[in-house]
Amino acid sequence: MSTETFFTNEVIDLDLLPKYEEIQLNRPHPDYWKIICINLSIFFGLLGLGLGSLLLFVDEFKPNAVWIIPVYLALIIIFFLLFRLSFKKRGYAVRTHDVIYKSGIIAESTTIVPLNRIQHIELNEGIFSRIYKLGSLQLFTAGGQSGHIHISGVAIEEAKSIRDLLLKKLELLENPITETEA
Repeated sequence: MSTETFFTNEVIDLDLLPKYEEIQLNRPHPDYWKIICINLSIFFGLLGLGLGSLLLFVDEFKPNAVWIIPVYLALIIIFFLLFRLSFKKRGYAVRTHDVIYKSGIIAESTTIVPLNRIQHIELNEGIFSRIYKLGSLQLFTAGGQSGHIHISGVAIEEAKSIRDLLLKKLELLENPITETEA
């Protein structure tokens, strides 16, 4: 009696694989841009108060005001532009078997997490997010820090629906219904 096993390792035609780039991604809620602006304004407001205090009360800094103030103003403009471009590039999609999240301006990053790698899901609402009825979903994976996804700027009701849908799918993956149970 022969107990030979045959090993095959076929070449996959890459053109036949589904293209994640062609998927229509959901964008963050438009009100999320307001939250980004509020956060940036608070940061630069505090930074401006600190710099202003140094320029007013520390004599060694007064001669440097000629370049400190323009650099401060340039940083404000650069940060707002970068965050605006970043906001427009973000997107996510929940599919049957995975979740996709895309972000980045200079270095674009697309993270695709299979549902069976998700360990747990967190739904967060910050102070300003609550005002605009927005939330963020954080998906923690078994793959470590690099596989985590943080999706911000989602309408809270939609975020809750996504969380509940993913939790149901995760439960089905953990406890599949067999044909005898159905």
